[in-house]
Amino acid sequence: MSKPSDFLLQPARQLYRWVFPAQIERDEKTMDVLQHIYPTINWHNVRFYHALPWFITGSFVNAIVLPATWGRRGVHVYFRDYRPNNFYNLMTAVHEGFHVLQYRDLGSGIGFFRRFMIYYLSEYLQLFFKNIKNNNRQNASQMAYEKHPMEIPAYAYEAAFRQYALDQKGIIYPSDIPAELMCQTCGYTPQVALPFLLIGALTTFVFMLLKPLIELFFLLIATPIWLMGKILSFIGL
Repeated sequence: MSKPSDFLLQPARQLYRWVFPAQIERDEKTMDVLQHIYPTINWHNVRFYHALPWFITGSFVNAIVLPATWGRRGVHVYFRDYRPNNFYNLMTAVHEGFHVLQYRDLGSGIGFFRRFMIYYLSEYLQLFFKNIKNNNRQNASQMAYEKHPMEIPAYAYEAAFRQYALDQKGIIYPSDIPAELMCQTCGYTPQVALPFLLIGALTTFVFMLLKPLIELFFLLIATPIWLMGKILSFIGL
């Protein structure tokens, strides 16, 4: 039979993990591959997390790369379902690793206010409204994602690496990966109209300010519930 303390501790922990996903212990095989194919990335600045961020949990993506809320260079990779030593998980990590390379090439910033975020959102909005203008309203969002100039090379590189891995029958030795599959730079050149660039920059700046406040609000809700649960647990209830 559940104790009264459990009715408090469980939702408090769930709320906390919904807002702050648990960090993943990165498996050695995945990291060996990523460090070899993306040699210019400082992987000490990159962390992996299990579960998507709270503001996109209902989206169609299986993984996403976002800036650390605090700091200038930290990058977080969120996986909906991280499975160590799994072929498809490795391909997802390779794809997201290309986005980490884009973060590196586009430079540091403050929290969410990074050039990657500004350009990514600006390019997405530009494509989205172009699709709307061309009467592609039903698939406007999906098409904006699929034709995004920062997604196309990431998917192309993922496909090239996947083919290499399949040719090797899934047995990958990082030291044997050919030089042409090593990415030094992402090669991205922005082509965003000024109005969309301004909208992207403003939206990113506002979200940079609001995200910590929203998360603090959730934390203030979870903390007293957790403390009350701990007190009941301490007295045996």
